[in-house]
Amino acid sequence: MGKEERISGPSEKIKFHSKIHDWGMMSYNAISELHIIPKSCTVTAKYYIEEILKKSLKIALRRKRKTGAVLVRRLLSNMSRYIFQQDGAPAHNAIKTQDWCKDNLNSFWEKGIWPGNSPGLNPIENLWAIIQSKINEMEVATNLNMLEKQLKLAFSQISPEILDNLVSGMPERIKTCLKYKGRYIGK
Repeated sequence: MGKEERISGPSEKIKFHSKIHDWGMMSYNAISELHIIPKSCTVTAKYYIEEILKKSLKIALRRKRKTGAVLVRRLLSNMSRYIFQQDGAPAHNAIKTQDWCKDNLNSFWEKGIWPGNSPGLNPIENLWAIIQSKINEMEVATNLNMLEKQLKLAFSQISPEILDNLVSGMPERIKTCLKYKGRYIGK
């Protein structure tokens, strides 16, 4: 009996695998407020236009502050020098959405301009990876409310420097994408 025996039960692991569907927008120096999409909601063109574009997008584009946290400062210093870019989600590509964007935005990339699968290229996809990394450093969420709070906190902690680096790195990512003939380029 000279050896000490340790008896331990199985380690406890919290299992919580729910997701939050959200929408956010970024520029070189600011981000929109996060729009949390209700769990029971399917994002149709109507929902996307009425709840996200007409509300969240328009509010974000009206901000005037030049300084402060990235959640309160203006997204663009020159409203005539931007391109609104969306991914290939069905609600984004719907004819109604495309028409709304043509009628309400100075400049946007229409359906088909942006590659359908470009996660290594798109600055906001890289931003989501940074936010996920911040959330991974937090206590494990045990419910949707906690996860939503963590998501909003991580989003609010993004610095203007991170945004600027993501946007200013775009030309180099495009060169790399062209070099690899459109294949996935990573972060």
